[in-house]
Amino acid sequence: MAKLDRVEEALGKARTGDLSKARTVSRDLAKVPPAHPGLMALAVAAHQAGDLPLALRFLDRAAVSGSADALYGRGVVLAALGRMDEARAALRKCLERAPTHEAALTNLGGLEQVAGDLPAAERCYRAVLDFAPQAALALHNLAGLCLAQGRRDEAEDLGRRAFALQPGPDTALRLADILGEAGRHAEAEAVLRPVRDGHPGDVRLWRASGHAAKKLGRNAEAVAAYRTALGLDPQDGEASHMIAALTGANPGRAPADYVRGFFDTYADRFESHLVEDVKYQAPATLRALFDRVGGGVPLDTVIDLGCGTGLTAQAFQGAASRFVGVDLSPRMLQLAAASGLYAELREADAATALAHSVNLSAVLATDLFIYLGDLEDIFAGAARALAPGGWLLFSVETGEGEGYTLRPSGRYAQSPAYIRGLITRHGLTEMACERARIRGGSGGDIDGDYWVVRKP
Repeated sequence: MAKLDRVEEALGKARTGDLSKARTVSRDLAKVPPAHPGLMALAVAAHQAGDLPLALRFLDRAAVSGSADALYGRGVVLAALGRMDEARAALRKCLERAPTHEAALTNLGGLEQVAGDLPAAERCYRAVLDFAPQAALALHNLAGLCLAQGRRDEAEDLGRRAFALQPGPDTALRLADILGEAGRHAEAEAVLRPVRDGHPGDVRLWRASGHAAKKLGRNAEAVAAYRTALGLDPQDGEASHMIAALTGANPGRAPADYVRGFFDTYADRFESHLVEDVKYQAPATLRALFDRVGGGVPLDTVIDLGCGTGLTAQAFQGAASRFVGVDLSPRMLQLAAASGLYAELREADAATALAHSVNLSAVLATDLFIYLGDLEDIFAGAARALAPGGWLLFSVETGEGEGYTLRPSGRYAQSPAYIRGLITRHGLTEMACERARIRGGSGGDIDGDYWVVRKP
């Protein structure tokens, strides 16, 4: 059978879900003309079947023809394979051939945004809007970028335009997020409700509705929305955590998948929100307390648990020679890497990171324990990992009684009695505890306890 006939045969099989012939053809693609339309069709079939490497082989051959669509397809598949630099290069090559390729420009903007080059991402989205001002996806993405930079008025305008053009779950969620960031939760709920009613199986809309109702003080409605979300997805960590928070349950920690997903989504606007909106000051306050208590003692290797983008390492610059950052969120770790503050970064939970650490000069944890109620493993791990004379420096929201409490906010608070019990049980020494503001909030300032603890 001639090679071109085999392409048609492979395509016919692929349309029934059988990729066996397509794999056979892919081993001898040099004999298939790059412009053969069957190559693109086979790439699409392989992509839809989840065989990305096979799809890429067909796209590689089709791209030899210089086809803009083949180059675009290569960019999409390479991105899905995690080969981001190659993906951006493929999309740029596509745009050399077709400067107004809307999908290529929009996707390139998305990849630049993920890579942390927000100006490049914005240029891509605005280039799309120059020739396609009604491009809902570009408007939607640019709204998210502006929100990440704290440009809320621009974000809202863009988000409303995207929603008006394409009033679906994605645009509703983006606009509700923008409104929620401004404290306009009733407006956010009004945006969400009709879209949720039209898409009752979208768990994201129920979660967002629960969040808006909680912020409006309608806890029974919030619990009902979160329970609907959990019914749609029994593995939904956010829904289960917020149900616990709003019904008085007290699990030991927030689900890891919830924390990871929350911070992956929140990462790009993390610093602008904390520093500019809620005037977060825990790292600076903890550093000032350590300087007073520690007397400027130099530190060697310091592990920064829940490092985020690096605000705590930044506050402790000059106090230590080497910082190791730990976070559950891959996106946070990307941004932490870009800061240049860390000698090493690890994607791990705090207890696991401590279990794999030795001879540390200090363990830092600012605002991490709002996601961990039970700190037994953390104190045990710190006591093992710290060198003699090492320091455990952390903040908590101030709790009452003898233990820890999951508050309706979804954050944990630990009482001084609970922390002192941990210190004693693990052979550590309390050096200082001071109460001070941690951040602002919709209900006013949130106070916490700052602790300086030492290993003898």
